[in-house]
Amino acid sequence: MDRLGYYRYATVARDLIVFVCEDDLWSVPREGGVARRLTASEGEVSTPRLSPDGATIAFVGRDEGQPEVYSMDAAGGDPRRLTFLGSDACIVSGWTPDGAGILFCADANAPFVRETHGYRVAASGGVPHALRLGHARSLSLSTTGRFAIGRNNDDPARWKRYKGGTAGDLWVEGEAGLFSRLIALPGNLVWPMWVGERVFFLSDHEGVGNIYSVRADGSDLRRHTHETEYFVRFPSTDGTLIAYTTGARLALLDPRTDAVTYVAVEAPSAAVQTKRRFVEIDDGLESVAPSPDGTALALVSRGHAFTMPLWEEAVVGHGSGSRVRYRLAQWLSDGERFLCVSDESGAERLEIRRADGEAAPRTLETGDVGRIVELAVSPHADVAALANHRHELLLVDLDDGAVRPLDRSPASNLSDLAFSPDGRWLAYACAVKPDDAAGANRDTSIVRIAKVKSGAVHDVTPLLRVDRAPAWDPDGNFLYFISTRDFNPVYDALQFDLSFPQASRPFLVTLRPDVADPFVPKPAPLHRHRHDDERDDDRKADKPVRVDIDFEGIGGRIIGFPVDEGNYEAIVATRGRALFTQFALHGIKPQGNTWEDDDETGTLLAYDFEQQRVAPLAQDVGDISLSRDGRTLVYTSHERLRAIDALADLPEDGQDEPKPHNDPGRRTGWLDLSRASVEIEPRDEWAQMYHEAWRMQREQFWDESMSGVDWNLVRERYAKLLPLVRTRAELSDVMWEMFGELGTSHAYEIGGDHRKPPQYRRGFLGADFKWNGDGYEIVKIYRGDSWNRETDSPLAAPGACVREGDVLVAIGGRALSRDVTPDELLVNAAGREVSLGIRTGKQRRRVVVRALRDERMLRYRAWVGDNRAYVHAQTGGRVGYLHIPDMGPWGFSEFHRGYLSEFGRDALIVDVRYNRGGHVSPLLLEKLTRKRIGYDISRYNPPEPYPKESVGGPMVALTNQFAGSDGDIFSHAFKLYRLGPLIGKRTWGGVIGIEPYHRLVDGTITTQPEFSFWFVDVGWKVENYGTDPDYDVDIAPHDSRNGVDPQMQKALELIAELRRSSNGKPTFDARPTLPIPLELAPLS
Repeated sequence: MDRLGYYRYATVARDLIVFVCEDDLWSVPREGGVARRLTASEGEVSTPRLSPDGATIAFVGRDEGQPEVYSMDAAGGDPRRLTFLGSDACIVSGWTPDGAGILFCADANAPFVRETHGYRVAASGGVPHALRLGHARSLSLSTTGRFAIGRNNDDPARWKRYKGGTAGDLWVEGEAGLFSRLIALPGNLVWPMWVGERVFFLSDHEGVGNIYSVRADGSDLRRHTHETEYFVRFPSTDGTLIAYTTGARLALLDPRTDAVTYVAVEAPSAAVQTKRRFVEIDDGLESVAPSPDGTALALVSRGHAFTMPLWEEAVVGHGSGSRVRYRLAQWLSDGERFLCVSDESGAERLEIRRADGEAAPRTLETGDVGRIVELAVSPHADVAALANHRHELLLVDLDDGAVRPLDRSPASNLSDLAFSPDGRWLAYACAVKPDDAAGANRDTSIVRIAKVKSGAVHDVTPLLRVDRAPAWDPDGNFLYFISTRDFNPVYDALQFDLSFPQASRPFLVTLRPDVADPFVPKPAPLHRHRHDDERDDDRKADKPVRVDIDFEGIGGRIIGFPVDEGNYEAIVATRGRALFTQFALHGIKPQGNTWEDDDETGTLLAYDFEQQRVAPLAQDVGDISLSRDGRTLVYTSHERLRAIDALADLPEDGQDEPKPHNDPGRRTGWLDLSRASVEIEPRDEWAQMYHEAWRMQREQFWDESMSGVDWNLVRERYAKLLPLVRTRAELSDVMWEMFGELGTSHAYEIGGDHRKPPQYRRGFLGADFKWNGDGYEIVKIYRGDSWNRETDSPLAAPGACVREGDVLVAIGGRALSRDVTPDELLVNAAGREVSLGIRTGKQRRRVVVRALRDERMLRYRAWVGDNRAYVHAQTGGRVGYLHIPDMGPWGFSEFHRGYLSEFGRDALIVDVRYNRGGHVSPLLLEKLTRKRIGYDISRYNPPEPYPKESVGGPMVALTNQFAGSDGDIFSHAFKLYRLGPLIGKRTWGGVIGIEPYHRLVDGTITTQPEFSFWFVDVGWKVENYGTDPDYDVDIAPHDSRNGVDPQMQKALELIAELRRSSNGKPTFDARPTLPIPLELAPLS
């Protein structure tokens, strides 16, 4: 088995097969045998294609970071980089029949990520030629010069049996350059290949990906392969044979006879990416728990458990290596043992280990307790509480493993488990169902307390909004918590709206009616010193605390801390002091998101009850943990840990907390995490990750029946491929294939510890160029926001004085030529100042500009601006236009940027084409569904509509196959609300939502489709189908070649009709008159 590899991306020409294994290119004779490695790349390679004569290989390489087209001799040698586009997506499709050019698809120069278009680059290099055929994922050119284009998709195996709007779609060029759809089948049709007069392609319309063919007119459909277990993937042809892979095997199809040969190939290798290696603990730190006395930590890093004294002595590693994942390590009350979650048995179990590692661990036979999301340990007894993904709160006896249910939320995970100082009570946050409500609200929660012995559960806080993070006063008088119960709105700065951006604050509740308000100062002697407090604390420590609670009227004993509302996250308590973290409020920049940012830091604040004041103890603080004795507080700061005294003197008002030195040690508090490292056995780790990812889908998929998929069969099917895997990228491919069997959207595997090549990112100038014989003429300079240098062309910067028509002749002092392109000389210039040689007429001058790191946002800004200007020009400014790129913070921003300037026109075009989804569609629809019922009229101001910022006339919406997820939902809701006609193509068809908070040990995010969307009109049917437009309008390849947008044209046609039939704005005639009566009329 060690000589067999995980084979992908096969290509054939004459007597040679080239394929990818171990992220590199290999070649083998057509009859099979021992393969020869051709590359030793620093980055992953993909989609190799042999030239028609079999002498050269074109492929996508990533040796300098971004995917680009390379070529090399098929016999071996040094690969040569041909393109320098700075793309995020690149796919080599093949060669021109004469072997002079390479066909590929890339998202270069596109305003949207992964909006790939077709290109041709000469085999010798130079500037790639844009084919201007619109969106394309694959291309094939016949010997007679006719293009076949595969659109939308290139790998059906990642979402098997997909039938939504971006299902692969094949187009063939006909007479006069006009294209037509090749064939309509209910599946995913990709990779068209000309073989003689027929077009071969991969399709899964019968449930499994196989190779089919039709005549060029779409007739005479034939199936040529008959795979049933694994999909055919990434086929390619030399015009005679078709090479493909299936289940990591190489196969050749002879289209003349339909004979399939499975090529026996060995790929012997040192498999360097499977070798043992070590990484630092801070690279993958998952959880931190201080020991009861604060002298040591229980850590989990990359699935490995450690116990570590703070500064002195050795770190102890625990566990069975990379084949097992450990999570949520928590100290037991004796300070000599710790509890953790282990999946060694193939399911999650609790395990007790000695901190010194001297004894064998003890696994508790608890039965099925689900995916444990939080764990807490009693301070006095061998009892633990756990919350799982099923919204259950369970109590576990650590002596015998007996499990007792305490509570279950009808809406969300229970969280923030906290035992009382005496261990008799357990506090936690729980989403609840109002007494008279049919359902629960996942976005509300209360604090509850359960009595450990009896299991009795009591509501502590009345349902209002969000109460969470309970923490016990060590003396048993108070329960602290964070709550959003201050409704102090702030007027929005841009629109007529109010919101609650800083709504949380720390609160406490007195546990008995006789406990006094701690924020009322009490008399104290002048001479009292903190050492007196320490002596008092020592005396109290000798007396066990008993926590007694009177629950009658407890919800009426809530008191807020005297601090401003803000963004508070966690709270812990020690004697006479509560400590909490506060985070700054900040906006989310374009194309940013909230779920990938788990490294935000804030301020650690301490409220001292004796001094009756709050002060900062530390800055740049992430998560916090407090030892059971209340003295040692450990906090994360990015990838570092620091331990401080929770009772340290508060800085005086106006005195900044001194910045800690960076050197680790007791004096600074910083911990030296380099004292130990994590030993990784990649193959063991990959197997563990595979099975955990499979389990999480089983546990959290929205439908318990897995939508009828035999999930056990799926596990075994793809586990058979694991022994072949030699790289992290190959594991990723296996998991995508496994997830694809769900036949469902939003089953993703993202990121992880892949091999990282150098990153020589290309810089951009925000312009289009063409070679004119003397240099590169500036054809177009893209304009965005001049006040934001990242979204405007550097050539338009003040002082540059560069104009369209000027010629770029040099970069960095190096002359440009037909073969030396601007793209090539801008490699590794992202964000750097570059020197340009500019010629205007006969005058040459030197201009220094800062190259953009990325110009996609600039091109997006220009695309929207061009569309808006076109709509205004075609309608005399009467119709507005806005585009929504996603349904996240960026889309929310772009919607309002357009809406607030466009809603007052007579009509509005809302464009959601290419919308990548998110969650804000209801917020946008609230605006669009406002029905104008009146106006405020004044003498000098224009009429002011009521409601404010409501659309003044008819609307139409544009959508397409790339509008997905919440873009699907918005498109469907636009129709359901009858806001206007929907124009374009059927949408993506992915409306099963996710909460991407589960990471595998190497940081990989896996998502489980958890929230399936149901509409009142079509039920479940938007998933794996999409939303049909009212007017189905496509943009054919020849439309793109001609620069025509039929979807926009249809929108303008319909909006004109709607305007003609609408009433338009009122004229406000017959104003009331209120004359003063000059005489009285006689009474009748």
